[in-house]
Amino acid sequence: MTSDEFSVGWRDTVLAGSIAGPVDPPEPPPAVLLLQGSGPSERDADGYFEPIRRTFVEHGFAVAAFDKPGCGESSGDWREHALMARADQVRAVLTSLSERGDIDGSRIGVWGQSQGGWLAQIVAATANPAFAISNSGPSITVEAQNLFGFEHTLRTAGRSELEIDRALDHLHQVHDAARRGDDYDTVRAQLLAPAESEPWSEYFTVDDAVDWEFTVKLVQEAYDPIENLARVRCPYLAIFGGHDVLVPAWSGAQETGAALTACDDATVVVYPHGDHRIQIDGPLDFAPGYLDLLGDWAAARVRRAG
Repeated sequence: MTSDEFSVGWRDTVLAGSIAGPVDPPEPPPAVLLLQGSGPSERDADGYFEPIRRTFVEHGFAVAAFDKPGCGESSGDWREHALMARADQVRAVLTSLSERGDIDGSRIGVWGQSQGGWLAQIVAATANPAFAISNSGPSITVEAQNLFGFEHTLRTAGRSELEIDRALDHLHQVHDAARRGDDYDTVRAQLLAPAESEPWSEYFTVDDAVDWEFTVKLVQEAYDPIENLARVRCPYLAIFGGHDVLVPAWSGAQETGAALTACDDATVVVYPHGDHRIQIDGPLDFAPGYLDLLGDWAAARVRRAG
């Protein structure tokens, strides 16, 4: 497997990444860009991307990923950019990749995990990549996903129904404050500080004013997945894990499939025992067949006719 570094200018930020590919391919190979989920993350996603990268390379792809702003070698701060700005970063990197001579610029797809699944939806609807794969990409809004993940994480942790009700009421108030654009000092005094003594406080944190502004951006952006899914025309694969506590998998699969009305090559798969990362028994232990599905499905979409 070969490897090369790249950097892309986006606004006043430098996005640094790497691209790995097959050794001595007979022609410029197709490519796939991997997109991380929420939070700080470098191009390897703390090792999560390694088996996924290797699978795509084994199927003949060059595989690219980049550090989020402020992570790894990228400049800036990832907390300054909500979904639409992140999607614009992805489009900038896709454009740069398409101009390279060592990959086929007409055959570049995207794969996105969790929040990166939202990005896969947006990019599929706006940039027409060769294909898009959404891995645990929610079919619901940011607010709804926050509430679902908060509730089911607490329930899995064994919290009482009373505690869960109080926690969800708190999160509703935080969302209301974000929609209003309340300043951090007010939110800190009225909502965040009083909640620090609650047994569920560790599951939802806002560390500082930058964190709060990031929350405000996400909530006020009011991203609608269904609206974007309805615009997707490229081949699209949506994958969910039935044991996911952060994203409603079964309803998400149904809603995603129903929304892909303009796509004539749509596939929706649920791995019943998979978690949020489609793993079953811990880190890097993927559900049986998952990695094969990624490679085989994507390769079929970029295979040249004749």
